[in-house]
Amino acid sequence: MTRIWRHIREGFQGVTRHFALSLSSISSVTVTLLIMAAFLFLSSNLTEITKKVEQSVQIHVQVDKNYEAQDQLDRIEKEIKALPGIAEVKFSSKDEELEAFIQLDESADSEQLFGPFRGENNPFTHAFLVQAVSGDQLVDATARISGVEGVYKAVYGGSATSTFISTLEQVRYIGVVIVAALGIVAIFLISNTIRVSIHSRRREISIMRTVGATNWYIRWPFIIEGMLIGLIGSIIPVLVSIFGYQYLYDATGGFLISRMFTLVPPSPLVYQSSLILVAIGVGVGAIGSLLSVGKLLRWTR
Repeated sequence: MTRIWRHIREGFQGVTRHFALSLSSISSVTVTLLIMAAFLFLSSNLTEITKKVEQSVQIHVQVDKNYEAQDQLDRIEKEIKALPGIAEVKFSSKDEELEAFIQLDESADSEQLFGPFRGENNPFTHAFLVQAVSGDQLVDATARISGVEGVYKAVYGGSATSTFISTLEQVRYIGVVIVAALGIVAIFLISNTIRVSIHSRRREISIMRTVGATNWYIRWPFIIEGMLIGLIGSIIPVLVSIFGYQYLYDATGGFLISRMFTLVPPSPLVYQSSLILVAIGVGVGAIGSLLSVGKLLRWTR
């Protein structure tokens, strides 16, 4: 226990001994984690939006009028369900299709114009409403369904929907790349801070080596120093994450632009994100320290 406290004490001393360099590293970690926090919240909300868009997009499958017998409809439904990329299949009768069309037209004359088509005069066909497993499978799933015998036409939201979903995915990937690049910069700066700390204590390190101190006994104070830099650098991002996202959620009423773009509720998102930020900050600090110590403290016994 005494040894552990000694390592922790030396880690704190390392941070204060070269405070200017430590502050530079802390600032780098803070900026990195702030941007990372923004992308964490962005990614969480984009995932939720993408999920809702995918759930709202259905493949509308019209049945050929020559395949309206119940056994034929059952066979078509079974074949569609067996196709890859299909999550759900729901039958919609021609009467339900007409009612949906009448309700879709919000004009006052809708009922007067299309109501008489109920019953024997119904021009609509039976249909299946198909849900794909994910948005990127809409095109392939629609093409496969079109090849099923008895299907007259299969259509979905169009290329604009696929492009929209694809754009949301690309934004998330770009965010990951930016955060990774900033993380590398933070590791580099922390590594430089630890390197200076090692250089200033080279005589002490030489004495410890002479009296038989192990590699890890010498490394631990520097690793703790790096972890402390990462931990201190995560304080501001955590506070901004908790209070900033809560303010944004309250100010927007929980949604952006329209109710389709609903924000993820702050709890437990802000607390989960805060834990991730602290873990990343401490992890980046530890990695930076290990890289620096591993390069500058090489010896053979």
